[in-house]
Amino acid sequence: MTTPAADSELDELTPSRFTWRYLDNVQTRTLWDELIDWVDWIRGRYELDTKIPPCWYRHSPVVEELSALMVAWTDAYYRGDEYRDDLTAWHTQWFWPVIGRIRSISDFDTCTHTRCEHHPVEPITLPGLDEFVAADIGGRPEPAPPPRPPVPAAAPSITDISAAQEVRSIPEADMETALSAGLAEPVDPSDPDSAVTFEDIDWTYTTSLGAWVPAT
Repeated sequence: MTTPAADSELDELTPSRFTWRYLDNVQTRTLWDELIDWVDWIRGRYELDTKIPPCWYRHSPVVEELSALMVAWTDAYYRGDEYRDDLTAWHTQWFWPVIGRIRSISDFDTCTHTRCEHHPVEPITLPGLDEFVAADIGGRPEPAPPPRPPVPAAAPSITDISAAQEVRSIPEADMETALSAGLAEPVDPSDPDSAVTFEDIDWTYTTSLGAWVPAT
């Protein structure tokens, strides 16, 4: 179940002009013109006459791959004149991997430079899909409630100092807080190194521990 915010975001999503599935006639003509021009250029520029056969436009998977490759190329090359690594990244991450697998995503094996033997097969779905989906939906249990967020640990406070007695030391900062709050007081106010009385216990500061410990 989506939230109102998520529904709002979905309402704002629109297919780009490169989404063949949703293009109208005018958009389709425009994208074909752009793609044909770009593929003609890239086949010549990178000497890809055999790697991208002349019947590439008859192979739908190849059209989709080359469309995506063209969009990535445009994004890499149309970013101004400053020096950057986008251009190299386009070659290593997108261009050569696509060229390397382009023959494996369609049946170019039967195609030649003068003849295309590509015969797309319309995919079929076996009967019973609607019943299967209905059974899957009906058989699902009620969703479990979302887990509760973890309770954050409480920050140390002056009220927790008494618990420190179990370990027989009080951090220096905590004792300073207690002194400032009037919960602790020096045994001899005139002595800067005086022991401190806190909760009826005298405490002395130990440099090695950086903490206050009960006076012996």
